[in-house]
Amino acid sequence: MNRRKKVAGMFWLPVLLFALALTGCGKTGGAQGENEYSQETGTGTNVVEIKKDGVISNTTEEDFEAEDYGEEEMLREFVLRTAADCNIQLGGEEIAVKKLEVKKERVTLVMEYGTGEAFSVFNGYPFFYGTVAEAYEKGYDLNVELQEAGSETGASIGKDQLLEMGSRSIIITQPLPKEYLTIRTSGKILYISGAECVKSNEAKIDTIEEGGSREMIYIVFK
Repeated sequence: MNRRKKVAGMFWLPVLLFALALTGCGKTGGAQGENEYSQETGTGTNVVEIKKDGVISNTTEEDFEAEDYGEEEMLREFVLRTAADCNIQLGGEEIAVKKLEVKKERVTLVMEYGTGEAFSVFNGYPFFYGTVAEAYEKGYDLNVELQEAGSETGASIGKDQLLEMGSRSIIITQPLPKEYLTIRTSGKILYISGAECVKSNEAKIDTIEEGGSREMIYIVFK
């Protein structure tokens, strides 16, 4: 197995690295696209944080075994090259590798993205972050039922009420079946679908069975 295929097995370097080894940078997921590729995620953490300045930060951590993934410097070189290739595709410096560290047989990677599109290109699955109005303009399906976060009565809203919140922030994503995420927002989560709101500004997305079809996930927040 060559080093690119070894690195591609890590859950925090998802389908894009496998695709890169064959064709180039990861493919951007569209508003209605389906993910056909799935993979095991392993044991670790995968946290996406929306910062107040709009930057999307992604911190991932898992066990590191050199015989499986190559030496640390080899891995670092590959990640940096991948980010650079994706930035060329995006036409700007939208992706930054902020940290890659191997310590006590654990590897930690911190990435920052200037836009949801940049996150999507690097990670190989749809990820939109912006306002409800912007999502509608880009053609995302907003004909959905969202549950009020933290509601004990099961209160929900539909498309009409969602469109009335045009200036509110929204995340729309569809991770790979075996992918899991913790998403921390810069404001209180108001409505949600396809994920569990575990704190006022935190949602968890679990894995699903390999080969299964994951629904689109919506998170509306202040």
